[in-house]
Amino acid sequence: MRRHHLSELVLDALNSVTEDEEAVGFLLDAESSRRLLLLRAIRDAAADDTAADADDVRRAWQLLEAAERADPAGFRTVLLDPQVGVWSASLLRRLSRPDPAATAGEPPLRVELGFLGQLAAAVFIGAGVDFRARVPVRDGRVFLPGLGRATVGGDPWGTAEVWGHDGAVRVAAGDVTVTLPDAGENDVPGWEGQRRLRAEHAGMRLTVTLDDLGPYAPVPALAAPGRLSSAQFASWQHWFARMWPVLVNDHVVSARALTTGLRSVVPLPRGERLRARAASSSDAFGCLLLSEPDEDEDVLPAQLGVALVHEFRHTLLNGLIFLTPLFEECDELFYAPWRDDPRPLGGLVHGAYAFSGVAHYWRTRGAEGLAGFEHALWRSAVRGVLGTLREDPALTPLGHALVDSLDEQTTGWHAEPVGVREQRLAHLATVHHRATWRAHHLQVPAAHAKELAEAWSAGRRGHAVTRHPEPALRADPGACRLDTLALLARLSLVAPGEFDALRAAENPARKVPGVVPADLALVEGDATTAVKLYGEELSGPGARPAAWAGLGLALAECGERPAGNALTEHPELALAIGRALPAPPDPVLLAHWLAE
Repeated sequence: MRRHHLSELVLDALNSVTEDEEAVGFLLDAESSRRLLLLRAIRDAAADDTAADADDVRRAWQLLEAAERADPAGFRTVLLDPQVGVWSASLLRRLSRPDPAATAGEPPLRVELGFLGQLAAAVFIGAGVDFRARVPVRDGRVFLPGLGRATVGGDPWGTAEVWGHDGAVRVAAGDVTVTLPDAGENDVPGWEGQRRLRAEHAGMRLTVTLDDLGPYAPVPALAAPGRLSSAQFASWQHWFARMWPVLVNDHVVSARALTTGLRSVVPLPRGERLRARAASSSDAFGCLLLSEPDEDEDVLPAQLGVALVHEFRHTLLNGLIFLTPLFEECDELFYAPWRDDPRPLGGLVHGAYAFSGVAHYWRTRGAEGLAGFEHALWRSAVRGVLGTLREDPALTPLGHALVDSLDEQTTGWHAEPVGVREQRLAHLATVHHRATWRAHHLQVPAAHAKELAEAWSAGRRGHAVTRHPEPALRADPGACRLDTLALLARLSLVAPGEFDALRAAENPARKVPGVVPADLALVEGDATTAVKLYGEELSGPGARPAAWAGLGLALAECGERPAGNALTEHPELALAIGRALPAPPDPVLLAHWLAE
């Protein structure tokens, strides 16, 4: 472990819309030191805890020190395994509690502390030296980071012995002994090997762990489904092999950075059509959680590539934030064009950083088709968020430097042309998302809503109500799928036949959740039909808040721009008036009334 100095050169490389191999290497070095500090903090905290078996921790620590002496490079590799990061951070948080004893759903504390011995065993096995270690059993299994998992059964929280002698490695508990295969990735009775995804193109190789065995979920809400079948693993290998040439040929700087810093991928089940899930964790540097991609042959490689770049940039920013604060914590929440919910300042900074890279990625792939749409969509999103961040006093000087650098690099993009159709679709998706977000999360004061409703009912002109107090932010937990128009835009570009079939369907939401016929008409360009369908929905009970946003866009495309803008700029007003009236108002007339 050593002191790390964040130089201007590294900082400039990180404050960029691209990824830099040397900067990634610097962050990995810093992460290695951070992990060592976490291990030391765990040891010290355990020594002070009378509930922990201090002798077991001390023996495991001595074994870990011996493992580092036996193979320093192998020790660093195991130390940087994302599973080690999640385990160490979560355990230290647990040890910091007033009572770290196990609560519901937690394994015994001695099992978590005993993971130190599993780290040591993994290093010894990699080094090929003789050793012997006692390690805890977790739910009948022993996980060795970077290697695999042995099933020994017996006591779910018992103890096992791991030893290596003359090149043979065994795990034993009770009457069960598991012998590891020479090629650790292979499966044998009682042993599941940690498999790797491998891709090579033009002399550049990518090797990452497909982590379907690790006991620690980097993002608990997105727990992995468990061990993949051979066929499922083969599919992931196929997808990565197809994706890698796209990155190497067209995004070589990003490809080099990924070969340096990407450690593992946690596979998630395929989600809704064109709504892939992806995530990362600040505790698991170099680990990405990715759902199975949609198998649209023409665009799959590029879409998987941008998913890697997107989440990897979150990893890089987390590494930078561990070294230097970019913002101060505050309670204020903000609009983020990539989320359904209001986001804290840190989430806004993260999104601006990640999506500036996403916009750059698609910018290099052309101005038409999916690439043109995605670039237009995300350059607009980044510009809006950078504008929000630029003057925020909670940013530190380095935070402002990051925002200024991203702003400088992306400003020129907005004058670059994309296809007419692609720009229109991006505009619809951008405006619809923000307006729907406002309709869900901004609450008009009750007294003002009543005043507006009374003015409408009395037939007074809209401008008779001149006072419009700021609505209050009240997060709506029911807000979901605010990206409906963006999803439909993608579908129309990558699978036009599927889009046409969806439009012909009587109930398209059965195939694509959140979609109604009015949305399809709007995306198709049939604004007149969209106005009719949105109007019918809003004239009846149970109308979606998103319908006001859709109606506003449809009216604007029909040439009724002032009325349309009134709904897309302040849909919360129309929503509040409708809720304050005994019966739904005529939505088109209300839009014109608000435009006054």
